[in-house]
Amino acid sequence: MMIGRPGSGKGTQAKLLAQKIGANIFSSGEEFRALAAGATYLGRRIKDAMEGGELMPHWLASYIYEKEIFATEPGQKLVFEGACRTEPEAVLFHEISLWLPRPYVAVYLNVPEEEVWQRLLKRATLESRKDDTEEAIRKRFDEYTKKNEAVIGAFRERGTLVEVNGAQPIEAVHQDVLKALTLS
Repeated sequence: MMIGRPGSGKGTQAKLLAQKIGANIFSSGEEFRALAAGATYLGRRIKDAMEGGELMPHWLASYIYEKEIFATEPGQKLVFEGACRTEPEAVLFHEISLWLPRPYVAVYLNVPEEEVWQRLLKRATLESRKDDTEEAIRKRFDEYTKKNEAVIGAFRERGTLVEVNGAQPIEAVHQDVLKALTLS
């Protein structure tokens, strides 16, 4: 599981890791963007929330990734990108993983806020992402600060967190992820 600030490289590192270990990848953000593109009440509500920089409610985010965990057979590898952005999600993820049992590691890509700010503004331009406006980014950073420190603490407390310097070049981060997971 990749966790970190918005723009910390979670998606990039999740893809690289999934390719390396032959895993499926699950992106909460991609799931929410797909729902937001739908012409349903839920889709419109999610779209409004995303464009406003809001995190999805923990119960909705948990439902989205729980479906994926439950549909994944034992022995099938799975990399999560963007799951567990609130402490209740992290606690529930841990409980589900213990019950199944399905061991996991939360990889925290630690990148300074100033750097991810620049990355997100660049991404907004390159990908024309409507949810990467300056106002939305600022709100997501505020949400991250309020909620994600508890997530990091929850995984650290359970002994399932490894921290990687995400401010390095992509390949260096990837190599450090592999080392942290003892895959190199």
